[in-house]
Amino acid sequence: MDRTSPINEGNRAPTTRWAAGCPARPAAGLRIGVISNPLSAENRKGLQPVERMLADYGLALHRQAVHPEQVKAAIRDFACHGVDLVVVNGGDGTIHAVLTALFTTEWPDKAPFLALLRAGATSMIARDVGLPGSRLQGLSRLLGWAYAGRGAASLIKRPVLRLEWEKGGEPMYGMFFGAGGIYEGIKFCLTRVYTKGVGGELAAGLTLVRFLLAAARGDRRTVPPAPIRVGMEGMAMQDMDVLGLFVTTLGRLFLGMRPYWGTEGGPLHFTAIRSDVTHLLWAAPSLIRGQSSRWADPRHGYLSHNLHDLRLYIQSGFTLDGQLYQSDPQLGALWLKKGGEAEFLRL
Repeated sequence: MDRTSPINEGNRAPTTRWAAGCPARPAAGLRIGVISNPLSAENRKGLQPVERMLADYGLALHRQAVHPEQVKAAIRDFACHGVDLVVVNGGDGTIHAVLTALFTTEWPDKAPFLALLRAGATSMIARDVGLPGSRLQGLSRLLGWAYAGRGAASLIKRPVLRLEWEKGGEPMYGMFFGAGGIYEGIKFCLTRVYTKGVGGELAAGLTLVRFLLAAARGDRRTVPPAPIRVGMEGMAMQDMDVLGLFVTTLGRLFLGMRPYWGTEGGPLHFTAIRSDVTHLLWAAPSLIRGQSSRWADPRHGYLSHNLHDLRLYIQSGFTLDGQLYQSDPQLGALWLKKGGEAEFLRL
């Protein structure tokens, strides 16, 4: 569940770093760090407008980063400078790298809060907890608030996924995990849709329609079943074949979809569609709206729960915030759980 706190006058924390409930007009000592990925979809048009906008204020630190190691170096640099607010000018994959770096970096005080710009091809995370408008509109509004006191802001707290392996390996952090048809769909979108000049939520929507129709026709070449073993909330592992599976802490996915309807109180939205699914086209409207129905229930192959943790054995690839990974059987099961909370600035 979202927890939103207005940033009100009179609730200023005693340190430069604000907690939820900080002043509407930021203190002069606010330190801002901006991470730009020049290869993100919108930034391929050029970073010069972003750099000019930042130069007009001259106070924010600006670092360019493409690879996770570069993102981690930028975050460590921001930690050394005591940055209070990290602005992410990149796509979902860049946000994933920033979250991983933040949650694995020692911060001198409290960890900074985040402001997300819509600079990616889909920007699914930024559309949920980021700043509205284009990357330049969002940055202009943010800088006007931070340095000129224009507008009012609030902070939204959201759980963050932690992914780790049973037998070692470095943990990763993000907000959307997917396997099976989700993984295959992202691969298709990257190689067959974006390359034709179609981007944004339209590309994701077209890919979804293609895979839904293929699954409804029983086209297992397009949507091959993925054999998994899943253990929810410490329960015994169970085997199943799925057409698609995801775990997320987002309140909305692309096109405003909310395809989860669990009634439990856990912070992780888990939804799976088994390979023996029936009535897919009838159930699709309920899936998209996040509503259980006589079609979208376990009897017909649809599962949805709100969990605190789960373990997964998968042999195929998976995605975390749009980045594609291959599972490693030598590392054992994947363990997904809440890894903490992040605070996102809304304007």
